[in-house]
Amino acid sequence: MTLILETESHGGVESGFFGAFTQFARLGEYTFATRHLCELVQYFARNPKLHEAQILSYDLDKFWERQGDHTQELIQMISEAEQSYLPESQKFDLERKLEKEQGEVAVEDDIDLYSEGRRIPIKIADEDHSIILGNYKVSALHFGRMATYLARGGFFGWMNDKKPEFADPTIEAIKSSKRKLYTEIRKELEE
Repeated sequence: MTLILETESHGGVESGFFGAFTQFARLGEYTFATRHLCELVQYFARNPKLHEAQILSYDLDKFWERQGDHTQELIQMISEAEQSYLPESQKFDLERKLEKEQGEVAVEDDIDLYSEGRRIPIKIADEDHSIILGNYKVSALHFGRMATYLARGGFFGWMNDKKPEFADPTIEAIKSSKRKLYTEIRKELEE
C-alpha cells in the first residue's frame, strides 16, 4: 500500500506501508517503525514548544525481506483455508490466525528496534508550516495526511477493527492539539 507523499524538497516520494506488512512505514529512503512515527506525531502534538527530535530509521533491505516473509505467511494461511477437506475446528483456528495477522505485526527474532537503527534528525520549520525529516522537507498538511494514513491503517484501514494501541491516540492527539503544525489536517479530519 504505497502512498506517494508530496515533499517540498524531493517532489513525490514513495511512503506508507510495506504492502500488507504494517509494522514499518517508509518515507523515501527511510524506514521507520510505524509505532515510533505515530508516537512522534503524538509527542509533537502534546508539546507545542518542541521543534526538534530524532527518530530511528532502519535498513530498507531488511524490511523488504521481512515484508516478503510476512506476505508468504499470509498466502500460506489463505491457501490452507481454501482446502475444503479441513475439519471445522481447523477452519476456525485458521480464521483466528488470519485475524491476528491483520493488526500491528509483532516484531520478531532478529529485529531489535532500539539498537539496529540510525538516528534521523527531525525539525519543525517555517513557524510550524513544515517539517524536515532527515533529507526530506514536507508541508504540515502532507505530513498530517501521512500521519493519519498510518494511524488509520492505510487505504483499507485496520481489518476487523484490529487497531494497534497507538492508532486512536495518534488521531486524537492531532485533533486536540493547538499546534499550528496540525491546523490544516485538523480541518480535514473535522469534515
